[in-house]
Amino acid sequence: MVDTLSAVPDAPRELPRTGPSRVPSGAAFMQTLLTRSVVRGYTDAPIDAPVVETLLDAMLAAPSGGNAQAWSFLAVQDRRTIRRLRGLSPGVIGLPPLIVVVCVDTTRSTDVSGRRIAPLCAAMATQNLLLAAHAHGLGACPVHGFVPGVLRELLDLPVTLDPLLLVPVGHPAQTPQPSPRRPRSEVISYERVGLSAPAAAD
Repeated sequence: MVDTLSAVPDAPRELPRTGPSRVPSGAAFMQTLLTRSVVRGYTDAPIDAPVVETLLDAMLAAPSGGNAQAWSFLAVQDRRTIRRLRGLSPGVIGLPPLIVVVCVDTTRSTDVSGRRIAPLCAAMATQNLLLAAHAHGLGACPVHGFVPGVLRELLDLPVTLDPLLLVPVGHPAQTPQPSPRRPRSEVISYERVGLSAPAAAD
């Protein structure tokens, strides 16, 4: 069994709730969201254990279709295991101090609709992880390419968990640079496709 730091008590942790006075301002949140970018190179600095738990809590707070929460997350910090994961996935570059393995829990997505929606929910949880990492001065990069069978064996994954993504997380080795985005006019319309401005109010 892989040595990880993802163990939590049997009873579910109570996620922290923020009252109105503690909710970050819209501008601060948008700054976090708009400045996040992919990070593939990391320093050797470890991630403090409380921060790891905060990142995982952020994933648990993600939206979930029907609240099925058909996901499972494995936080891997053992350096030998991370080296092996890197060998299974060309998208994992360098030696990050943490890799979160994002899985779909098929026991909670048993019908056709659930099987279709579960990967989307796991992806939304991954987005929460990316934003939380950036908010803590960390960088991350979701990776889809890996060898599933060997990964299953390495991590002792049961047949009920389907690995979806590997997410390396660490302190950026260089200042992250946001990647170019398509122009708004190419991807945003109002009311009907092709209308580039909101319609005037009646």
